[in-house]
Amino acid sequence: MIKKTIFTMMLALVAMTGLAQTKTVTVTGYSPALKDGTLVLAGAGMSGTVVDTVQSGRFAFTLPVEELTVGTLFLEGEGCPDLTFFLMMKPDVTVKLTGTDCLYPLWNVDSPIPEQQTLNRITEHCRDVIKERIENEQNKDWDKLDSINMVFMKQEIDILPSLPVDAASLIVLWRISRPLKNMKDFPYMEELKSLEKSFAARAPKGFEDQLAEIHTYIYPPQVLQVGEEAADAELFDIQGNKHRLFDAFANGRYVLLDFWSIGCGPCRLSEPEMREVYGRMKDKLEIIGINQDNLSTWKNNDFSKSIVWKNWNDGKMGSSVASRYCDVGAVPYYVLISPDKRIVWKAVGYQPGYFLGMAESFNCPKQNNSSNLGLVVSRRHQTRC
Repeated sequence: MIKKTIFTMMLALVAMTGLAQTKTVTVTGYSPALKDGTLVLAGAGMSGTVVDTVQSGRFAFTLPVEELTVGTLFLEGEGCPDLTFFLMMKPDVTVKLTGTDCLYPLWNVDSPIPEQQTLNRITEHCRDVIKERIENEQNKDWDKLDSINMVFMKQEIDILPSLPVDAASLIVLWRISRPLKNMKDFPYMEELKSLEKSFAARAPKGFEDQLAEIHTYIYPPQVLQVGEEAADAELFDIQGNKHRLFDAFANGRYVLLDFWSIGCGPCRLSEPEMREVYGRMKDKLEIIGINQDNLSTWKNNDFSKSIVWKNWNDGKMGSSVASRYCDVGAVPYYVLISPDKRIVWKAVGYQPGYFLGMAESFNCPKQNNSSNLGLVVSRRHQTRC
């Protein structure tokens, strides 16, 4: 009986220790305009899950966070805009959101986190154009969307020089810079280059990786194309072990680079077909998933942990590798490299049959790897070998 009591006490102490080590942020929200049943999605990172349901205009949730984190909030319900709201999160802090309508990106955010004050200043400066974006979305006036977004970006560029260089201002600069790869003749490029240079000069230590990623968006390297020789890169797995991209080329195998993200529906949709082909073609094909999320989101997600092929990250949300291989900043993005390290196929987006067609194409006669004419991937448009 004494041994049983001691054992029970030890289990209780272990459980209490585990609870004591769990760090969380608490977020509460209230608006009388919110409809009951509105879903609250949030995450400590760039993707979120349902964490609460609005009742009597109120919601509340806690999330595990180990350090200062840029989180997201999204309300899905009648009257709520289709916009993701960035929110600074930190252990042992309560963040309170209040408003009188459903336009939560414009609500008051009461928080002791200094970086949240940075975001609040940006929101206040851009309030009118944010409201216009929301109205445009609700009215489905898509013709005006590009011009409204351009005004929004210009207003953010205008206020950022007066703000501290911190995790909040850097996420805004990152958000402005990331789409530039897909834009032609961005009208505020010179202002953005000057801003990036100023941020690099003023930034405290610890932001080198974020600044390097932003730099690749503003000054993108030449993207490798079909027929060109692949470029090596350093990545690491979930356990933190470092790897070289070229280490995957062994025994005459092709290598498929799969650029993906946790919140990407087509990325998840492609997984069963990729898993089937990977199981059948291990002797001829290696797959390297290159994740585009921040490290915490990537390492702690159950889907990420279930991946059976190489699941790697460059620590920069995939930017250093994607900037060399991907023509657009969208996922999923696929790059197939031949055993002699030549790019033979590239595609953005997933179509059922991609990988089954790829498996069949490997049984075709030896191909000219300077082009992808002989490599037929999509089963629906496949020509016979």
